[in-house]
Amino acid sequence: MKTSFGPQKILFPMPTSLVVTGTMEKANIVTIAWVTLLTSSPPTLGVSIGTKGYSGNEILKNKNFTVNIASVDKMVEADFCGITSGKEVDKFEKTGFTKIESKYIPSPIIKECPLNFECKLVDSSIVGTTNHFIGEILEVYMDTDKLKDSGKYGSFDIEAMNPLIYIGGAREYRKIGKKVGDAYQIGRSLK
Repeated sequence: MKTSFGPQKILFPMPTSLVVTGTMEKANIVTIAWVTLLTSSPPTLGVSIGTKGYSGNEILKNKNFTVNIASVDKMVEADFCGITSGKEVDKFEKTGFTKIESKYIPSPIIKECPLNFECKLVDSSIVGTTNHFIGEILEVYMDTDKLKDSGKYGSFDIEAMNPLIYIGGAREYRKIGKKVGDAYQIGRSLK
């Protein structure tokens, strides 16, 4: 048996992402769980941000943004960035987050996040009351001490990264659990 709920905004798990737009001199952070990979060639990310806030307009104005994946130890700071307006508060100053210059765009990345993406805005649309931004990934950074094989892409240690996970609908944060199988392998048993 299933219980029906009608249309709801429930999907989980999602990484808690700190989206930054602006410059090294003046940048804003917004906490977003609605971030997803969209395409692999070129690599793109989709970011959904409400139309009523400050951040969406800043992304449209700046035409670029960074996506920074928060770790569990930055839960308080990440939550603060989602419940406070950048119009009123310098979130970098208040949280103690450190700006690092991006290689290709003016928007900085956050040093304290173990995974960072530089994105240039390639498209946007509004559905209902939400801005949907498509950003082409220009550069990816991972903390070297979170790699199993230093300098090799794909060798990241997810437990060392300890990403903060958001559970939509329940409105709670979690951390990642243990590995249960190898993708692209475990299903071969049914062939």
